[in-house]
Amino acid sequence: MRTTNQNRGQNPDFIAVVTCGKLTIRSNPLAEIEIAQTGLTTAGLRAFANLMGWNVSDIAKATGTTERTLIRNKEKPLNKQISEHALEIARLSGGGVAYFGDVKCWSQWLDTPHMQFDNHPPRAMINTIRGRELIHRIITGLQYGFTA
Repeated sequence: MRTTNQNRGQNPDFIAVVTCGKLTIRSNPLAEIEIAQTGLTTAGLRAFANLMGWNVSDIAKATGTTERTLIRNKEKPLNKQISEHALEIARLSGGGVAYFGDVKCWSQWLDTPHMQFDNHPPRAMINTIRGRELIHRIITGLQYGFTA
């Protein structure tokens, strides 16, 4: 299920997608903080969700907001907290897709219950800081030979 180095260059830059091209995975962290403080747009969040194959409900749950907020705020920037969650999920997804090989495999892993998550799917934990840290730690462990 793991990707090869040849396929890794084909994965999209999820940070660029969620920020509508204002940032990339290689952008300065201070620029990322500034973008989070001014707020991402729902256009970037929706583009990320579409790329991931997630619906509005999925991205709303993952970022700790409601579908209504994402639907209503088409022109208005999202608040700092939602923006930070979206950036973290985009970064985490970049690592997940790089490890698992493609978006489909990453999403399947997110939806599969694992004992490290008390037999819940990782997607159920992605809306919290600690949940994202645990997902990241598990993926890092997989990269270095631990089993999931």
